[in-house]
Amino acid sequence: MTRFIDSPLNEMDLSTWSLEEKVGQLFLVYFEGPLLSPALKEMIREYHIGGLIFYSVAGNIQTLSQVAQLTASAQAQSRIPLWMGIDQEGGPVVRLTEGVTVFPSARAVAAAGSLEDAEAMAQVVGIELKSLGFNLNFAPVVDVNSNPYNPIIGIRAFGSDPQQVADYGLAMLRGYRQAGILCTPKHFPGHGDTHIDSHLGLPRVDRPLVELQATELYPFQALIQAGAEAIMTAHVVMPALGSERPATLAPEILSGELRQRLGFTGVIFTDSMTMGAIAQTYGIPEAAELAFQAGADILLFGADRGFTPVVQKEAYAHLLRGFRSGRLSVQQLEQSVQRILNLKQRYRLGSPPDSKRAETAKPATSPSHQALAQRIALASITLLKGSLPPLAPDLLLITPVPLLGELLQHALPSAQVFRITLDPNPEDWPILLERVKRAEQVVVGSLDLFRHPAQSELLAKLVSALSPEKVIGLALGSPEDPSALPQIPVYLACYGTTPVSLQALVEVLLGRIPA
Repeated sequence: MTRFIDSPLNEMDLSTWSLEEKVGQLFLVYFEGPLLSPALKEMIREYHIGGLIFYSVAGNIQTLSQVAQLTASAQAQSRIPLWMGIDQEGGPVVRLTEGVTVFPSARAVAAAGSLEDAEAMAQVVGIELKSLGFNLNFAPVVDVNSNPYNPIIGIRAFGSDPQQVADYGLAMLRGYRQAGILCTPKHFPGHGDTHIDSHLGLPRVDRPLVELQATELYPFQALIQAGAEAIMTAHVVMPALGSERPATLAPEILSGELRQRLGFTGVIFTDSMTMGAIAQTYGIPEAAELAFQAGADILLFGADRGFTPVVQKEAYAHLLRGFRSGRLSVQQLEQSVQRILNLKQRYRLGSPPDSKRAETAKPATSPSHQALAQRIALASITLLKGSLPPLAPDLLLITPVPLLGELLQHALPSAQVFRITLDPNPEDWPILLERVKRAEQVVVGSLDLFRHPAQSELLAKLVSALSPEKVIGLALGSPEDPSALPQIPVYLACYGTTPVSLQALVEVLLGRIPA
């Protein structure tokens, strides 16, 4: 078994490396299962990968002690310290949910209005991740949510104002730096004005260059000027930036716009190379080659549907052949590897791990961390329209989020709860309609109605059967829901269904704190 290297990474002589080792540093891969399996050992030892990304859906996350043991044992297999990455944004995108602090969404953080708390949040997330052996978080999202109905960003963004997004992105950047964990502002050059989820298809943004510079590109420029050391790309076509290829594969965007015009000198990470935006149009090995040629330093492979880790080996072999044949530039490869090693050294990858870290199931969170999440959540609840009336003791709550019903009934045992699905079956509507007509007060929880037309249709039908003064609306995700139900006179927003946000929403409903 190999061990952590003792010498600083920047003193390693690349001329002594094999081509296979250099190519491996370009790969940050996913794996299956909760243990250091033979397949994972092979990827580390034989393919010399640069890092790993952890997913709950891939079975990588069971308990905190298991995760800590896995990061430590994987590191011990590699001659070159590995990136240990994860998506722990807060809100709807978190991989760790037990024993850590699960913060509200980015939109909720901005609604709470405190840059200091945003910075503190990133620091807390970084501290907790670092205690488990992670050194890289794929956050924050600095897309500008300029199309509020886009299907993938939404409350993951700080908002629709470029300056606000930049300010909160900068606060997060400072917090992660203080924790000593690398973050990757994403998704360059901007995913907020799209109509397609790039996990499923190829989005396109046809705005003119002047608008892109004032909106989508503005937060990235601000973070680059503040010294951002890594950025993640988007699989989005932006013709105004000079290419009909998705940005991840476009040299005009990565080498041209990002490096030359914006002056970015750090490490460029791709978004997952097996997402639909790439996979439906390109072969994955060929796309890996195009991304490298475009200027990407690290090729990320995620746990996307329809693919197994085998595709990572195929892409590695394809690139290796390209370098050996002279089709790909070894000089460019060495420049990327040097950038990667410099960044690993800067973030002290290779420092001996805490030997006790993997021997305990102690929560990474703490009362002070939880208090920060609660403070942000309580400050974020927003009265979008109307004036909140007192609650009737026997109100009827209609919600697609079971936890909201549990929390409300715990606080108000006389409340009744009717749970609906995100896309309710019309056959069940008559039953609910009868319940609604008998209720003294109806609280309607809606979740991203523009994505779920059946839910929108049902709730509109229910509300039309009631006097407006009997109804309170709750936007549990997108704050755009009131536009689909304009007949509801009172609407609150909590910007996500994380437990801390739902609990804060209940506190406001009960009149314990103001919105």
